[in-house]
Amino acid sequence: MQILRRERGRLPPVWFHITEQTGGSEGGQKVRFGEIRNIFSRSFDYVWQPLRIHFCHSSIAQTIPKAAVQPVANWWRCKSASLTFIAIYARISTMKANDTSNQHFLAQADQRLNALNPHAREENQRIYSFKIANRENYLLKLENPKGNLIKRNLSVFDLFSFDVLDDNKLRYNFESLFQRYEGYIETHTKSLLAKLNAGDHDVKSEIIDLFAAKLINFVRNPFCIQKVLNTFPGVSSYDPTDRVLLAIYRRIVNGKKPQQEYLCRTLGISDIQYIEWLRLLFMLLTPMYTGHTNFFEDIIKNLLDDRKNYIAAFVCEYENACCLLSDRGFSQPFENGAHMGFSFNLCSTAFVHYFVCDPAVLLKDKAHPEFLAYALAAREKLWPPQINVTFRRNDLNMLAQYNRRVVEQCYERVFCAAKNGLILFEPRLATK
Repeated sequence: MQILRRERGRLPPVWFHITEQTGGSEGGQKVRFGEIRNIFSRSFDYVWQPLRIHFCHSSIAQTIPKAAVQPVANWWRCKSASLTFIAIYARISTMKANDTSNQHFLAQADQRLNALNPHAREENQRIYSFKIANRENYLLKLENPKGNLIKRNLSVFDLFSFDVLDDNKLRYNFESLFQRYEGYIETHTKSLLAKLNAGDHDVKSEIIDLFAAKLINFVRNPFCIQKVLNTFPGVSSYDPTDRVLLAIYRRIVNGKKPQQEYLCRTLGISDIQYIEWLRLLFMLLTPMYTGHTNFFEDIIKNLLDDRKNYIAAFVCEYENACCLLSDRGFSQPFENGAHMGFSFNLCSTAFVHYFVCDPAVLLKDKAHPEFLAYALAAREKLWPPQINVTFRRNDLNMLAQYNRRVVEQCYERVFCAAKNGLILFEPRLATK
């Protein structure tokens, strides 16, 4: 059974370390983002390269490692773990056209957790929007004193539509794939914070599922298109060989996209980059065969399953202070190198840092080489893989650092449940 095939005549992807323009003419400056590939690559290659080899050969049993195709939920179901990663066990079926034209690139569920009026009806919920006035000095300009309606915020008409039908009422897009991740964001966020406040640290399922849901916001963000293409090189250069999937996939290239010229001009990308991004979303999020997860979830599974990684999460919550939400959906607490870091807004009063570190690099020169080698070898034998979770309350220094990174690395806007009293600098003790 051949699952994918390489498209003929395509050049290999270009690998380079990008420096992105943060956008906006006012206060714009270049903020360096470290490539996620550095530590992501082991998990990406472990899942993708064997599958790619298979696409040119015959036997799936000979070319795909068993661990690479195990359903994620089954992988976590072991005696000492209680994780419930929400995996997609989709049958290969026809992707149906729908009438959703107003398409959010940052989940409404994430925005509603930052609403200025969280108890209002969903259609009336709002969020404050700030445009970057001076990035270097962290000056923000409130755009609307009444806030923006969330149902129309951080969305673009037909952003993900790859074939708009002739009557302009129905279109093919990725809404159904995105909704599978958005459905549990609010539940898991509230469960995570409730457990941690109660002293219950059995939160691995929430930590993992939220990581997947938040990372989706990065993958589908129009302000991160080139970065996404760099992070998952080569994926969009393959075609599914299943006839049903291939017919849908071909619509991405050949389908009617009246919005394409406007979107490319607005986002500053080429037609080729836009199509490559849509193809990548399809290949990452669509299960290629019945009964298994998609490539995106396999990559996350193997990132967390890699015993060479040290994985930690720092959850910070506040009683009387608010956390910013980036229009990019994420920020990075440090430039990626041997280690990888992601920061995500959880809700108006909480955020989380995810760190994936190489302990061999982290502990280099901290202990005798022989002892270090012995300790790391012993650690790699531990099962199940561990995620170290730290919970802090009302740490204003960490909040100031987080909010500043959001301002520095957003495209041109940040969002919040409050319009005054934002904490961007560490509190200092008064001196006489």
